[in-house]
Amino acid sequence: MADQRRELPLTLLFLAASVLVAATAGFALGAWLLLSSSLGLPLPSGGWAPLVQLHGHAQLVGFAGLLVMGIGYRVFPRFRGAAAPAARLVLLSFALVAIGLALRSALLWPDLGARPLLLLLSGTLEVAGAALYAGIVLDVLSRGENEHRPDEALIALGALWYPVGATWAFVALLPAILGAPTADAVATEASVAVLLLGFIASNVAGVSLRVAPAFIAAPPASARVIVAGAGLWYLGILATTLRVGGAPVALLAGALLLAFAVGPFRATGARQPLPAHARLTRFAFRASYAWLVLGVAILAAAWLSPWPIAGATTAARHALALGFLMSIIFGVGARLVPALTGGVAFLAPAVWAALALTNAAAALRVASELAGRGDGVTSVALAMSGLFAYAALAVFAVSAARTVRSALRGFA
Repeated sequence: MADQRRELPLTLLFLAASVLVAATAGFALGAWLLLSSSLGLPLPSGGWAPLVQLHGHAQLVGFAGLLVMGIGYRVFPRFRGAAAPAARLVLLSFALVAIGLALRSALLWPDLGARPLLLLLSGTLEVAGAALYAGIVLDVLSRGENEHRPDEALIALGALWYPVGATWAFVALLPAILGAPTADAVATEASVAVLLLGFIASNVAGVSLRVAPAFIAAPPASARVIVAGAGLWYLGILATTLRVGGAPVALLAGALLLAFAVGPFRATGARQPLPAHARLTRFAFRASYAWLVLGVAILAAAWLSPWPIAGATTAARHALALGFLMSIIFGVGARLVPALTGGVAFLAPAVWAALALTNAAAALRVASELAGRGDGVTSVALAMSGLFAYAALAVFAVSAARTVRSALRGFA
């Protein structure tokens, strides 16, 4: 209880900041962009390209990234049986990333006199914050009394990918720092690939492997399967970043092995039927890893096909960002947030609603991108996708706030 009381403020800081970014530059801006492209709603200042670049970066670094950092700082020491990292270092990493992310909004004002300096500071602070996070995590994983497990390799390499992705994001800002209206598109794509696949997805897979046996009675996988899956996954990320052919095939093979290792589709190891909350969590795991496989399968199909598949890259990206990440965040987060804060459990109907909305949003977005944006049906589907995703976030945020309020009352 004393440790939870001491660590709760930092956990809440990361959680609150994550939801705040998602509710503004993340899901809200994404929904507005979809409504603009589908229904002709006017855009905020800055124009389409910088808004899209800011939205994608905010979702990865602000929403998912801060959530991964905050949860990681709490659970990784427990995985290792190690002391928690120094609070001042954790707080410093938060400040560096959060301030850097906020300063990146200068991208929207090309005529702002201080824009070059603000963007230079933005990129520098984010790289420093990502490097500090990686150093903290690697230090935690190197200590502790518990036996090392293969899932820690995913967590460690995921931490190392963070400063790499932040560096690519900094490189993307260089043209804007020198006066261009937007960030570099090629470097932006590289940063998205590294942050989404390397940093965030790797951490999600590592934590999934550790908690799935307890949460859904998933049978443990052999170390060989985990190592093989991680190796192929990282080979695919490296090939994607370097634009080497065959990267999607390696990613697909790695995703299939990791989905098998996590175990949501295999027979449960429980002797008794799973309770209702575990069945709900298992659904979230299944939806999440189905979207992971589907997303990289779309990329692989586009690479293997002799004919171009319109919208494949955007469809795959949203299968991963909306389907894979949001399903695991809203579903498994509903178990982790109460466990980390000591608050009341999420209400099952609210979790089901968040999962239904986010999977509907992902399905509409992926189908619309693959079908093309040329008619009224796809325009409406795109608009509904953005609204569903924002509604899913709202349900999750309200549920998390209820849990946090109960935790704070317990410490009063």
